[in-house]
Amino acid sequence: MQTQRRLAPGATRYHEGMPGTVRSGRREAPATPSTDALAFKIFAAFRAHPHINNVLTHISQANWARVEQALNSIFDLTTKSDSLSQLGQNIIDLMCADRGVTGRILKPYFHAALHRLLLPEVAERIIRHVEILFLELEWKAQQPKPAALAQSDPPSQEPRHAGSEPQ
Repeated sequence: MQTQRRLAPGATRYHEGMPGTVRSGRREAPATPSTDALAFKIFAAFRAHPHINNVLTHISQANWARVEQALNSIFDLTTKSDSLSQLGQNIIDLMCADRGVTGRILKPYFHAALHRLLLPEVAERIIRHVEILFLELEWKAQQPKPAALAQSDPPSQEPRHAGSEPQ
């Protein structure tokens, strides 16, 4: 005989019939939120982590509205790397590069938050989008800068005539 767990009065089980959930195979999972809602949820997750909070406070110059705007842009699947702010580019670097302490903390934390909030296929689509933005930024950073044209004397505009040169 199977026993049932008792919940505290007024408590509900996670995902069971909660609004905003959809059935996916054997279990219920959160429905896909809008880009704004996803950005806010990841924003809240980043604020909740002490180290990530400190780093993002520093790189955003304590302007958390800019962090949320950058996340909105990053999670918009139509965004190209050219349109990202410098803050957005820095956040993507932290999400993907595995550089430094923060990169090694933020990347798995970000992936876990997405998988906790979204259906697995939606989470993977967002992760792939962010990784593509990162690869585009890395590729652009590795391209040589166009060298300034050397300032040299322009060639003489006088036509050369046969027999005008010394022999």
